[in-house]
Amino acid sequence: MDFEERHLLALQRYFGEKGTLYFSLIHKGVKFNQHVGIIQVDSLIIEVLPKTDQTNDEEHWKKLLIGMLRAVKTLNVQTSSSSDLKLKSNSILDLYLEIFVAELEQLVHKGLIKQYRRQEENRLALKGKLIFTKHIQKNLIHQEQFYVNHQTYDRQNSFNQIIFKALLLVQNINSSVALQSRIGSLLLNFPELDDIKVCEDTFTRLQFNRKTECYREAINISMLLLLNYHPDIIRGRNHVLALMFDMNSLWERFVLCSLKKYAPEDYLIKGKMKKTFWESELIFRCNCATCFGDVVPQKKG
Repeated sequence: MDFEERHLLALQRYFGEKGTLYFSLIHKGVKFNQHVGIIQVDSLIIEVLPKTDQTNDEEHWKKLLIGMLRAVKTLNVQTSSSSDLKLKSNSILDLYLEIFVAELEQLVHKGLIKQYRRQEENRLALKGKLIFTKHIQKNLIHQEQFYVNHQTYDRQNSFNQIIFKALLLVQNINSSVALQSRIGSLLLNFPELDDIKVCEDTFTRLQFNRKTECYREAINISMLLLLNYHPDIIRGRNHVLALMFDMNSLWERFVLCSLKKYAPEDYLIKGKMKKTFWESELIFRCNCATCFGDVVPQKKG
């Protein structure tokens, strides 16, 4: 698919008044900055690949970028749940979607978690606490019912709601025929869940425990997809999804992970901690150890 004017307009709306770290606007076009990855506008996928020399081999640079993402565990394809993946996809987006679908298939196989929650509703039997005011308002005629607040144990919880919302998004943006049937099968296994509004606070409030630890990889990919998806509310067609990574940060993490892997055993490789106090966009999420910055080799002992 060719880059058309409607795609440019969608990127201009995405840029907005506040701008974006991924690219800058030029006359009848965009100029990408130090970020690499993919930007999908409707069905058009724009790949931004790293390049350090004059070689114009796109497949070489694509494999290089995927290899770096694997090394720093941003693209986790080494887990047992992902061992059967046939990684023949044409873009990083296809790889993420395939891993996400595989993670959900494993969760469905194990069984979606259930948690206790409070619920208010009309019931034919008295259970829990009777909400007297609302009971009078709603059941003045139907006196056989009780409006109560009670505790229930079901799959209606934040973990399932987030991955279900992400699965619906994946169904809309997926272009792989092989994944489409698997996505449809997964949707049949999900119960009807509430549609929640998702922001960064939604994910920071999640608390993983022994029961929910198996959700971590699926939640990480859900966060990456949901927080970087910008629907076209004007025309309802040219939606924008940006999965972009700061190349400077990615390179530093890659060098650090490589040194840790190949350094002699008597060397301890550590990275300096970096805390971001304010960031306007989700730039880079890594599942590896909290290491970043300058490499400081030290002798063990």
